Amino acid sequence: MEQLKRSLIKQARRQYKEIYPCGTKRSLSECFTTYKDELTFWFNTSDKSTRLLVCKVPI
Repeated sequence: MEQLKRSLIKQARRQYKEIYPCGTKRSLSECFTTYKDELTFWFNTSDKSTRLLVCKVPI
């Protein structure tokens, strides 16, 4: 799971360059949600938009 999280953070940085934790979160590692078989990474970008990246969690 940690490897998937690191991968999503890298993907977000490649795609959006600057990314930041959402809301009251202090680190990107706090910005993940797991639901059923999906891992969601939510973060803010420099234009103050909230973005999501989602990937399937292998069983």
